Amino acid sequence: SSNENTLTFGTQHALDELTTVKARFNNFGMASALIQHEFRPKSLVTISTEVDTKAIDKSSKVGLSLVLKP
Repeated sequence: SSNENTLTFGTQHALDELTTVKARFNNFGMASALIQHEFRPKSLVTISTEVDTKAIDKSSKVGLSLVLKP
């Protein structure tokens, strides 16, 4: 493990009662964002991405999540 500290700033905003957008940025230049939608009670679909702003030529990460609860 490393003994480095990380400072992260983040925000979230509810577009409506079922949809949330979140974003964060840290002091190492990593930026990430997601949009999360609740299409049924307790069932969510999330699309997220992460990019290193100091190495923009490298590929970014993209994710898709589906949570289903009865």
